[in-house]
Amino acid sequence: MPLPKLHHVEHDEGCCAVAATVVTIDNLFYEQSLGRTGRAFFYGALIAADYKLNFNPHNVDHIETLHERVARRLHYICTKNGGGFIKLGQSLAIQAAVLPRPYREAFATIFDAAPQIPYEDVEKVFKKEFGITPEEAFEVFERRAIASASIAQVHKAKLKDTGEWVAVKVQKPAIPVQIEWDLFSYRSLLYVYEKLFDIPCYWMADYITDQIRNETDFANEARNAERTRALVESEPSLRDKVIVPRVFPEWTSTRVMTAEFYDGARLTDRGRLAAWGIPAKEAMNIALNTFSAMIFSWGWVHCDPHPGNVLARRDPKHPTKPQIILIDHGLYIPLSEKFRHEYSLLWRSLFAMDTDTVDQIAKAWGIGNSDMFASATLLRPTRLKRKQPEKKVEEPQTQMSRFEQERSLKVLLKTLLENEQLIPREIIFITRTMRMMQANNQALGSPSNRINILAHWAVTGLATHPPVPLPQGPAAFALSHALFTPDALMRWVKRTLQVWMFGVTVFVIDLTFWVTRIRQWFSRDNDGFEELLQKQLTGMAKDDLGIDLDQDAFAG
Repeated sequence: MPLPKLHHVEHDEGCCAVAATVVTIDNLFYEQSLGRTGRAFFYGALIAADYKLNFNPHNVDHIETLHERVARRLHYICTKNGGGFIKLGQSLAIQAAVLPRPYREAFATIFDAAPQIPYEDVEKVFKKEFGITPEEAFEVFERRAIASASIAQVHKAKLKDTGEWVAVKVQKPAIPVQIEWDLFSYRSLLYVYEKLFDIPCYWMADYITDQIRNETDFANEARNAERTRALVESEPSLRDKVIVPRVFPEWTSTRVMTAEFYDGARLTDRGRLAAWGIPAKEAMNIALNTFSAMIFSWGWVHCDPHPGNVLARRDPKHPTKPQIILIDHGLYIPLSEKFRHEYSLLWRSLFAMDTDTVDQIAKAWGIGNSDMFASATLLRPTRLKRKQPEKKVEEPQTQMSRFEQERSLKVLLKTLLENEQLIPREIIFITRTMRMMQANNQALGSPSNRINILAHWAVTGLATHPPVPLPQGPAAFALSHALFTPDALMRWVKRTLQVWMFGVTVFVIDLTFWVTRIRQWFSRDNDGFEELLQKQLTGMAKDDLGIDLDQDAFAG
């Protein structure tokens, strides 16, 4: 009887040995980053192939099934890899309104608390930063975290010298190694997808990865928090209503941050707000005024205002009044003076129906479709120019298929982003912040007139723009004569009309807001002002573009 051949067995054993070695090295030195990156590229390639092969007009009946498969795979990558991938998944969830329904359903729980790491891992990170354990550093250190997110978790502790309770934010041990691999995967997949599908998406890669990288530096977060504290203190209308917890630098480093502990409810927790006797409208107004001041006046924007980062409590001095507590200061965007002024001017011009200025700003920012740009800015349907009447046709118009709708959305995106190089990168996170504040307002039943609050701060933002110095001497004499020319008179009339239009627009929106609120109070219809705007926006997308936006995806 002939002996069996052994070379196949030896080959298989060799492959297993190599694989085991790679896994061991990955676990010991790379915090499983090689495996996580490999998983991302494998599923990324699978998703690309699936869309390339199956997204076509011959497969119209199975487009929804295709989206379901892809959404499940993306969700699996994000939750299995964790860390930076969770943040990428959250970005997808925020934009769910313009994505197919399966994406919204798959990422509905992506904002839930992340799993906690063991106390032993927390102790290792803390000791590496400060040379002693948390239980040696503080009089009390609670081993169980009070909150856990994608890159860190928070423990409650008590200072030895003052007995003050503090929140100690400790970075998860694998993050410093994993984050660079995660960002590499993200950039690579964006680049490949842009080339494969001809969709403009890589233009934002550098800016987004830089901001996510900054978010992992807790010393930077501490500086952000202190800067925001100073800005809040400088604004009389907010200083007694908004709290930014004070940072303790002696227990703060790049991987650990210690700040004052405040007990508060999530901004959208209607039950706790009602139990404390806090009017939801007042709490939401404070939050909206704070973020409006950041955008239009300070040029310094907290870009992660989900309800867990914006807390509410009773004002100790006035128990029937709310205070807002801002936490998690890792993601901030500084706005240049030029951009802050242009963005304020954009909002004022949208309300004043100054279409020329809106078109000029859109063109300067490389944006082609000013109507969609205006709607995306205000998060309400906006038509700057009268829609041309359609020519009557004898043939009955058929509803666009799902494939045609999504192809139209791709064309719209390419039209909207006419020149990617000109687009201010700040727009990415400003839009994110606006959308999250809209969702917070909606979750409370739309008690606040978000749009008008933003519009009034936009006018304030224009007023804080450094004035142009007036000419002196002969130049002043020439200017005084120029003021009485026909052109100067026309400019004055135009500006006066714009101011009047601004007031009329604000009044109409206020009136619509209060009519909607009264209807909420006296009927079983729970739809608020935000829901009304979203229905109108959905209708505009349907009428103008033939695209069905997922109405439920706007829900806060």
